[in-house]
Amino acid sequence: MAIDLSSYRSIQTNLFIRLDIPGYQVLTFSDYHTSYTYNGTTYTGLGQLLAVSNTTSNLRATSEQLSISISGIPSSNIPSILNYKVKGSSIKVYRAFFNPTTGNLLSISGNPAGKFQGVVSNFEITDDLAMGSDTGTITLTLTATSVVELLHNKVTGRRTNPQDFPNGEMNRVMALAKSNFNFGAPT
Repeated sequence: MAIDLSSYRSIQTNLFIRLDIPGYQVLTFSDYHTSYTYNGTTYTGLGQLLAVSNTTSNLRATSEQLSISISGIPSSNIPSILNYKVKGSSIKVYRAFFNPTTGNLLSISGNPAGKFQGVVSNFEITDDLAMGSDTGTITLTLTATSVVELLHNKVTGRRTNPQDFPNGEMNRVMALAKSNFNFGAPT
């Protein structure tokens, strides 16, 4: 569903992210300048501390990867990142359209729009210490793989091991394996 923005002279876009870490909690944050509540969920405004890699817009679902970096993480939160299964966590990214003058969400159908859905396939914690001082910046970078890519990698099929068919349903497979079938030929 396309969002019609043709009647607006200018718009502001922001990204809203929902990260569901199993056994921990659902984290919601955005690059909006302040915390914002939408549909009863409050997204913590990280502003410029959040960076999201570019994605392409396609008519069809395509396999993509997305990189999300969060800077300024307190060092006391690092054990929480390491103790919970961040890899494999579900992640959803939405793009919201705002009026830049009022800061209000535009009341148009489909806003905010889904931008990305997938799982965290990897993460990296980097530490940037300032030389000569006791200050530094800790950055968490999440690499997410889209659900389309996960479906491409899924292996499907049926096992044909004899032990999987205890009633003998596969007894004739070996005999038929080298047979030549002439389908459609007159009898």
